Amino acid sequence: MLAAVQREPGGALSLEESADPAAPAGDEVIVAMRRMPINPADLLLIEGSYGFFPGYPQVIGAEGVGEVVAVGNAVSNLSVGDRVLPLSRGNWATHRRLKRGDLVRLSPSLSLDAAAVLRINPATAWRMLDIAPAEQGDWIIQNGAGSMVARWIRRLALDRRRPVIDVLRRPGSPTGSDHIVIDVGQLAQAARNIVGEGRVSLALDCVAGEASGRLAETLAPGGTMLLFGHLSGRPCTIPSALLTGRQLCVRGFSLRPDEEGSSNSELQALFDKLAVIAGEPEMAPVVAAHYPLSALDEALRHAKSPDPGGRVLLTVGE
Repeated sequence: MLAAVQREPGGALSLEESADPAAPAGDEVIVAMRRMPINPADLLLIEGSYGFFPGYPQVIGAEGVGEVVAVGNAVSNLSVGDRVLPLSRGNWATHRRLKRGDLVRLSPSLSLDAAAVLRINPATAWRMLDIAPAEQGDWIIQNGAGSMVARWIRRLALDRRRPVIDVLRRPGSPTGSDHIVIDVGQLAQAARNIVGEGRVSLALDCVAGEASGRLAETLAPGGTMLLFGHLSGRPCTIPSALLTGRQLCVRGFSLRPDEEGSSNSELQALFDKLAVIAGEPEMAPVVAAHYPLSALDEALRHAKSPDPGGRVLLTVGE
């Protein structure tokens, strides 16, 4: 078994060999990983600048897709050969030993690339839209509009009949975006020019820093801002008078804490829905390259480049 291990926050990442997992017992399942993306959150965690730190040493990898190769005698609803999505971290490895409750089953009709990136961004988009329900027609505004989360927000908002304003830091149109503004000043006025008599009730912020204040200024009274990322590397700055004057709600969002309390059957139902959407041709992920896990250093260099050209995926057994 080969795994990408980090032994201290911000420390070097190394590929380490260990014995292959023994036969599973009870509700355990042995999964052979197949494809694992390098998520932006993985890079922050490796650098030691993520919002929290798991225990060390740790195997890196926020998401991935694998195949069941063995099941314990208490597992009755998974079989060898099933494609599965691990719900927990630690996916940059050739094999994983997991509890049945830490897995959801995926249809083999979904491509491996689409399955590999299903865990984080689609679920984040879905759950954020559930947090701040609004009237049909209420606007959503989001920065980081070229991201995969933003792409999923646009797609899911269509079903909820909620128009979206996409905010970019520099020119360049996200695929499928109808309403784009560049965050170079007067963002609130630009948003008002788009919505007219409508109202922006939800702002999604993955940048933080001063961008948070500019995004909050676009919200109608009683609106909600969800902060779910830190691309600027700076604390969010929102004028207090803006918060009190409009009675805005500002809260943080992180996927896994938000999932706490959800049963495996509830998560299975959600990922079943997301997998159907992920199978739509226009939702196919933009993949820059595939690298074998053994070429981890090269893959990381590609993923950290200024313009990687899409998501970099690690592969096993290909």
